[in-house]
Amino acid sequence: MKITHLGNMPFKNNKNLPKLIYKYRIWGDESHKTILTKRIVFFAPPSSFEDKNDCKLHKRYDLMTKSDIYNKYLNFSKKNHEHWNNQQHSLFAKKWTERSPLTNLEYVSKLQTEHFKDFDSKFGILCLTTNPNNLKMWNKYSQNGKGFCVGFDPEILFELTGGGRPVDYPKTLPIIHHDDNYLIERIKQVYSKEKKWSFEEEYRTHKTFFNVASKKDRQVKVPPEAYKVIIFGWSTPDKSKAEIKKTCNENGLNVVFKVCSLKMNEIEIITCG
Repeated sequence: MKITHLGNMPFKNNKNLPKLIYKYRIWGDESHKTILTKRIVFFAPPSSFEDKNDCKLHKRYDLMTKSDIYNKYLNFSKKNHEHWNNQQHSLFAKKWTERSPLTNLEYVSKLQTEHFKDFDSKFGILCLTTNPNNLKMWNKYSQNGKGFCVGFDPEILFELTGGGRPVDYPKTLPIIHHDDNYLIERIKQVYSKEKKWSFEEEYRTHKTFFNVASKKDRQVKVPPEAYKVIIFGWSTPDKSKAEIKKTCNENGLNVVFKVCSLKMNEIEIITCG
């Protein structure tokens, strides 16, 4: 399946690119293990996210004025009826402004639902972070320090996607205007989250699929050289550590192993053997 990439920050010669990007995981979860056992990362559909507002912004057709609607049909006419004169374009725009379903809230709601369904089925997001010392992230996404954290080289990882960018956490989520182009719409939709999620310090990358993406399509193989660091939590069992080290060795992952220590709710990461 051919894939295109839109809306990510370029990674070539990007001075703001983080040195490493991280994914918190739980070794006891079989689906989490595949990040090491099969070198797979999963580009999730937006509908699977815990945050019910994440990626759920719609184009605000309800904010369109009559003038906006008129100009929309006028531009449509000029694009699709190039042989018409100005009077014909104007008559077309006036007629369809009066008949426009965009003033019907039920129609707009249905249109937004259809748009999201299509977006959700053909879009995948990989959620990462730039901070491996985040106590809240260790607790929430890595079983209270019993799991592990994988550090990737972003330049190598982003070769698969075309780039990435940090998530913004504005006080108010942005409005997607009716005339925002596809790129602007996706950046607002995918890279904006409510302020309450700012503790995640999230960094994202995504893939856009031409067709409906299957689970297999969303599973992307990562080159072994992209893996740089494995960090064990402060409560990671010794058995899990041994299994993770063995898995990395078997899969040719030349990583540095580190471990967290937790004191007074402060995390320190040190290199281990």
